Amino acid sequence: MKTLLTTALLLIALLTHAQNTLEVLMVGTSHEYGKKPVEKFDAVIDKIASFQPDALYGEFLSADDYDAIPDYWNKAVMEKRFAYMKAINYPAPRNPQTFIRKTLKLLHEKPNYHQDRMKLARAFYLNHDYANARYQLYRLDKARPAFGAEEIAAYKAILGEPDSIYTARSNEYHNIVFPLLDKLKLDQLGAMDSQRHDVNWQAAWDKAEVLFKSWEAAVEKDSTSADALRYKQMNDRIKALQRDMNKANMEGRGTFYFNSPDGDEFLNIVNFYGARRLFGTKNFPEKEIDAMLAQWQNRNDDMVRNTVERARKAGARRVVVFAGANHRKIMVDGFRAMPGVTVRELNSF
Repeated sequence: MKTLLTTALLLIALLTHAQNTLEVLMVGTSHEYGKKPVEKFDAVIDKIASFQPDALYGEFLSADDYDAIPDYWNKAVMEKRFAYMKAINYPAPRNPQTFIRKTLKLLHEKPNYHQDRMKLARAFYLNHDYANARYQLYRLDKARPAFGAEEIAAYKAILGEPDSIYTARSNEYHNIVFPLLDKLKLDQLGAMDSQRHDVNWQAAWDKAEVLFKSWEAAVEKDSTSADALRYKQMNDRIKALQRDMNKANMEGRGTFYFNSPDGDEFLNIVNFYGARRLFGTKNFPEKEIDAMLAQWQNRNDDMVRNTVERARKAGARRVVVFAGANHRKIMVDGFRAMPGVTVRELNSF
C-alpha cells in the first residue's frame, strides 16, 4: 500500500512539473530586411513552425505597459498614431473586449470577412494593443489588392488611408512573424517588451557615448600605443564579422547569421562601444559603460520575465520569442536562469 502511495505521489509530482515546464524557442531578427529582401523567409518560417508552438511573443509593449509609462523613446510617435485612429469618426464597440473576442472567433471561421477585420484592427488600436492591431493590418494588406469599391471605401471609413496606417513591410514582423501566425493558425501575437527603464537607459547611453568618443580621439593621436593597437585589433574583428554578415545577407541567410555566436559578438561590440573588451585601457569610461550595460540588462530581464509570466498565465507550454538580434544572447541566458524553463535556439533546434 505504501509503495502504491509513493508511486502515485511521484507520478503527480512528475505531471505537475511537466505542466509547469515552459519551452521557449528564442529567435533573433533584423529590424530591417530591405524593400526587396534577398532572404527567402520560408526556410526560417518552416523551421520555427516545426517547433509547434502554441503562442508567439514579439517586441511590443502590452496595452497595460504602454499606458503605465509616461515617456519612452517612441511615446510621441505612438500617441500620434493613436490620435489619428481616434480622430476617424467611426463608432467604437460598446464593450471592446467582448467585441474583440467575438470577432476573433468569427474571423477564425470566416477569414475573408474583411470589414469585420477592419473593425477588429481599429478596436485593437484604440485599446493600445499595437502588436495585434498591426497583425490585423497585415492581413488586410495582403488581401487589399483584391478589394472591391465597397471594401476600399470601408477601409478608409474605419481605419483611414491604407498607405498611411500600414507602411512597415521590410521588418521581421511583415516577413516572418505575421506569416508564421498565419501558418500556425494563431489569432494573436503576445507582447513582452519593456520600456520602463528607457529614460535611464538613454541617459546612460548618451553619457557613455560622449566619453567613449573622447577616449577614441585621444587613442587615435598615437597609433603605436598599446591601447591604440588593442583598439585596432577590435576594429579588425568588427570588419571580419561584418564581412561574414554581409556575405550571409547576400546569400539570403541573414536571420541564421543573426542567431549565431558570430552575430552575437558583432552586435555586442558595435552597439555597446566594445562592451567590456576595452576595459583596462587608459581613461576608458568603464563606469559609464557598466552603467549603460546595467540598464540594458534591466530591460532584457523584464522581457524574459514578461514572457514567462504571460505564457504561463495563458496556459502556453511551448512559445517562440522574437526580438532584435542584439537581445538574443542575453535573453537566452535569462531564460536558462528561470526555473522550469527550457530554451532552444534557432540554429541548433
